[in-house]
Amino acid sequence: MAVRYWGWLAAKLAVAAGLAYGFWCLAVDVAGPGPTGLLANWPRFGSDLSYTVAMALAVIVAFGLLWLCAADQLYRCHTCARRLKMPASEGGNLSHTMLGGSPFTTYICTYGHGKLYVPDVHLSSSRAIRWTGYGNLWENLMEAEREAVKK
Repeated sequence: MAVRYWGWLAAKLAVAAGLAYGFWCLAVDVAGPGPTGLLANWPRFGSDLSYTVAMALAVIVAFGLLWLCAADQLYRCHTCARRLKMPASEGGNLSHTMLGGSPFTTYICTYGHGKLYVPDVHLSSSRAIRWTGYGNLWENLMEAEREAVKK
């Protein structure tokens, strides 16, 4: 089922690439035509201020869209690609980080596919963000309930 997760990322990146390309074309149109005469074959980037600013803004928009896609994908279920819900803060508090352990937040998939562990304090010794999959949690719980009812 991880195909849905990576497919959703590919779809978001395709839309972001289309938007970035559209903004790039708009920036080229706003910058105006290139120089003529002796400077006709001269590169515009770096010598034409309006073109250079337009291209810089287009690149910033493209990287911003890429960052938004990556940040959104981080908080999605690795099985069903839905947004993770119900953040719960756990662990020690910020004033006792060195003694009681670093605090962290867990996000869960409402369909029972797993949870995401996100540390709240970023130290050199802190743990990294990690996904823990549950497999077929709801099927296992329903099977356990059926077994309990049979007894």
